Amino acid sequence: MTTLPIASIRLLLPALLIALLAPGGTADEPPPIRFLLEWGTKGTGPGQFHFPIGIALNPAGEVLVTDFYNDRLQRFSAAGQLLAVMPVLPNPGGMAIGRSGEVYIAHFAERKREERTTDRISVYDPSGKLLRQWGRTGSGDGEFDCPGGIALGRDGRVYVADQTNRRVQVFDSEGKFLAKWGEYGIKPGQFGGSVSIRSRVGGPQFLAVDSDGNVFTTEGSVCRVQKFTPEGRFLLAWGEDSEKPGGFGGGWMGGKLKGPVGACVDDGTLWVTSVNGRVQQFSPQGKFLRGLLNEPGVEPGQFMAPHGVAVDPQKNLYVVDAYNHRIQKFATR
Repeated sequence: MTTLPIASIRLLLPALLIALLAPGGTADEPPPIRFLLEWGTKGTGPGQFHFPIGIALNPAGEVLVTDFYNDRLQRFSAAGQLLAVMPVLPNPGGMAIGRSGEVYIAHFAERKREERTTDRISVYDPSGKLLRQWGRTGSGDGEFDCPGGIALGRDGRVYVADQTNRRVQVFDSEGKFLAKWGEYGIKPGQFGGSVSIRSRVGGPQFLAVDSDGNVFTTEGSVCRVQKFTPEGRFLLAWGEDSEKPGGFGGGWMGGKLKGPVGACVDDGTLWVTSVNGRVQQFSPQGKFLRGLLNEPGVEPGQFMAPHGVAVDPQKNLYVVDAYNHRIQKFATR
């Protein structure tokens, strides 16, 4: 039996203690995700929701949530205290906040394309004053068919998931059309080819932009995340229709709905919500890291079709629990 010299043991002790005392037990294992609090119930009163969708944090650390059927934006403290209720244009969904606090919102109505007139992007100042809007229902440049998530690049570019047009559109901060990419299909760089071209669940649903300007898109029907350069060149994709960790399958509502929805970047990693009631964290290369993998439900830490997701500087995770009409908050370190 080989024994270590006393001097070697003394050198190893500090490292061993750090590993044992670190959250999660070892340096290789991330700490467990801990439920902190929740707020919201279904309704029309202040602080209630009727299908919340988008969530974002403003420069003051406050939490903004779009309230789809109540046609409003609600602002809360990090502890869930209601601070303001701001009426906005009908059917607010995806949302992003600029460095100056301007709020970008995507709008669409759940009606046939021929009957819709509300597909657009709006921009509000921090007090809720409408500053500008652009777009209309259609398939041309600068037009939308059920716009979903929005993300802002560091250069001020506005990326919009143009869901049923099966593409990503790019604008400057004033709404000038700059570029687009994507088409109907299941090949890399295509979107939603596993369902009807008129189905909104095909994708892209939401998107996120990392510090290098790369764009991640979620694609519900294909159960995958795609990664692109800022110019739209395909880089990689991951995800599958399964219920194992890292998968986006299993379905909901009898298997009719499945796949990833919301996404946000956290120090290079990506948090992704999915209709199967999960919130999962991935490396920039798509490796599953950890997540909330409970069955769909109404208890703390369970979700019914979670949508938007955001992370604050303290690494607290905020999740829009859409069909439970609430926000849940978790500690991730």
